[in-house]
Amino acid sequence: MAAQIDSLMGWTPSGPSRFSAGTPRPSVAIASGKGGVGKSNISLSLSLALADIGRRILLVDGDMGLANLHILCGLHPDRTLDDVLAGRCPPREALLAVQPGVDLLPAASGIAQLSSIPAARVSELGRSLAELQADHDLLLVDTGAGIGDTTLNLALAADQLLLVTTPEPTAQADAYAMLKVLRSRRRDLPVRLCVNMAADEAEAMHTASRLSQVCSRFLGWEPSWAGWLPRQPGLERHVLERRPAFRAAPDSPFARGIRALAREVSEGVAATGTFFERVAASGSDAPR
Repeated sequence: MAAQIDSLMGWTPSGPSRFSAGTPRPSVAIASGKGGVGKSNISLSLSLALADIGRRILLVDGDMGLANLHILCGLHPDRTLDDVLAGRCPPREALLAVQPGVDLLPAASGIAQLSSIPAARVSELGRSLAELQADHDLLLVDTGAGIGDTTLNLALAADQLLLVTTPEPTAQADAYAMLKVLRSRRRDLPVRLCVNMAADEAEAMHTASRLSQVCSRFLGWEPSWAGWLPRQPGLERHVLERRPAFRAAPDSPFARGIRALAREVSEGVAATGTFFERVAASGSDAPR
């Protein structure tokens, strides 16, 4: 993985080819079995890195209980996903411009779970949200941590899952638990593993190897490798300043790792349908 960082020297910002009208846009869900592994910071940083190379990103805060992406961005939303779900505004009115190329659909802490929304309303929301997805090149969904129903529905609806863990044993155990549930529901979901907060490449590889061995033994399957990220010094200060760490230290090892991870994510995902329509289908089928 040393090449993961070194190869960035040859990676220059250039505009990607655009999707034609009506082409499904790919979606990536960023998830973790455990909270506190840096998932939201990675989601935001990936969005910024992808926008820097010309991608139009729709970033969705899918954490229905502890939404915080707008805080990391230093933004104060007038409307959130809560208002969209309640029918108080159309999805487009809830969008926040983070920077050119990145739009955020913020959530609010403690909003309703998808399973509590009437099926007809969920289907309607799926159609209107799909229009937002069509305006962007890539959809990134920052899910809530754990294996709650809404988190699983969002993860299962994506074209690809980026699973974030750390060298901490509890984070790895929870990551495996999430993979076990996801594999029982959708065996064709492409899953890529990212180890965050690693001291070095060796620790990241050791962490990935342990998790892969457990998956191979008990699930007969292993997640693909996406990359690793070092612990970001000063992250707490950046959060207090409401300044994205990726922008606060653009030449740091963390930022360089994010750029490598962004390239891996964007080149390794293909659209297999419309994310929000699949979410709507899962919500319509949920027990009432």
